[in-house]
Amino acid sequence: MAARRLVVELTLGDDDVTKLMAMTRSRTEPASRVGRARMLLAYHDDPSFFAVGRALGVHHQTVQRCVERAVAFGPLAALDDSPRPGREATITSEAKEWLVDLACRKAKPSVPMMMRQRPAGSLPLGA
Repeated sequence: MAARRLVVELTLGDDDVTKLMAMTRSRTEPASRVGRARMLLAYHDDPSFFAVGRALGVHHQTVQRCVERAVAFGPLAALDDSPRPGREATITSEAKEWLVDLACRKAKPSVPMMMRQRPAGSLPLGA
């Protein structure tokens, strides 16, 4: 016997729909946010994880997680990635300053390419 279809009640206000529509047309937003905005709008029109997943070319569980995140945190907060588990970074501010200083230093002059080449007579005979 097939299980009943799960329908999550997603309520989007007019301003949320407007912002999501603008985000789907954006060329500067990250692709992950644009894809999630498309998922939410498509689910708002047709509340079926399978249909939305098939239309957008993603797995239905991806759509389900996105919609459940939108219900829990709000539609615009659901567009961002969740924080990853694990220990916080332990790099100190002094180490960051040292790294930035190292990256911003002017490079030392090197030997020109013409001076690095061997003279024609110094190559091995088999080359």
